[in-house]
Amino acid sequence: MTKSRILYHQSYKNMRFLDPLSPKQTHALNTLKADGCVILDSYIPEKKLQQMQSELQQALHNMQFNMPCLAQNKIDSIIHKDLINNYMLGTPQQLEECGVTFDQSQAIDYEQVLADFRPSTLTVPMLELSATYRETWTDPFILGIISAYLGMVPKLIEAYVRRNFPAQYRSMNHYWHRDINHDFHLLKMFVFLSDCTIETGPHEFIKGSHTNLDILNGQRYFQDEQVDKIYPLGHENRVLSTVKAGTVIIENTQGLHRATIPKTGYRDLGYGVFMPIPPLYRHKNYHFPKNAYNSLPTFQKAFIPKSFTD
Repeated sequence: MTKSRILYHQSYKNMRFLDPLSPKQTHALNTLKADGCVILDSYIPEKKLQQMQSELQQALHNMQFNMPCLAQNKIDSIIHKDLINNYMLGTPQQLEECGVTFDQSQAIDYEQVLADFRPSTLTVPMLELSATYRETWTDPFILGIISAYLGMVPKLIEAYVRRNFPAQYRSMNHYWHRDINHDFHLLKMFVFLSDCTIETGPHEFIKGSHTNLDILNGQRYFQDEQVDKIYPLGHENRVLSTVKAGTVIIENTQGLHRATIPKTGYRDLGYGVFMPIPPLYRHKNYHFPKNAYNSLPTFQKAFIPKSFTD
């Protein structure tokens, strides 16, 4: 931890901006520590939720999702056998080289994309597009819990929204796994923008697995049978997020988790990844408009890498 305090000195120093936790924050923090996740049911007010749903729908129909994008109907079970067996693991550029994606030159409109390419996931950079999303991802109540849990003010290093559809082939996060972005300091926030049922692909988490690292560890991904053997369906530690739109989950994703694939319809789910970064961090994973950054209070501003505002 001494190395951590040296490397992430500023993140620890920024804890001076954290106000004392409220009783509700403290209760959520204690649940997060014990279980590895905390569910804030229907956290987003209805009016704001409707605005967010409307803005996401508009962005999708304006074709403002990331491309190249995986096209399920370009996957051949024989030609791409090795890719399938490797959990469809790869960057968008690597998948493009395998011939299993579509790009902007092939995308005419939203309905055509769904019909011609059957994407399993469309990813939208909503923080760049919407003040409402920026407000939600920098919510001081949530950020207070995150900082208190980690003992530092981390950075929001990833922020996006995914619309997931039914798919024949699973990829990466659809398999059980533990996140390995960071050895110690890592939390994710999940923002449910649509009702999540068994049919629309709930998120799953193994409660307590964030501290029990001796079980199912050391592999990038795990098969369902491996997890089911220890935590069968219905096990008390198997948390299934069948929740209402507007619910927010904070989770230590070093614990075992996965996103299941919708059977019908679609699932709209927002993601925030929180972890400290070294001083010379060179990646820019999203854009946060500079004027919006400058207007943030000091505590919230500390979460946004300044290089993400350029």
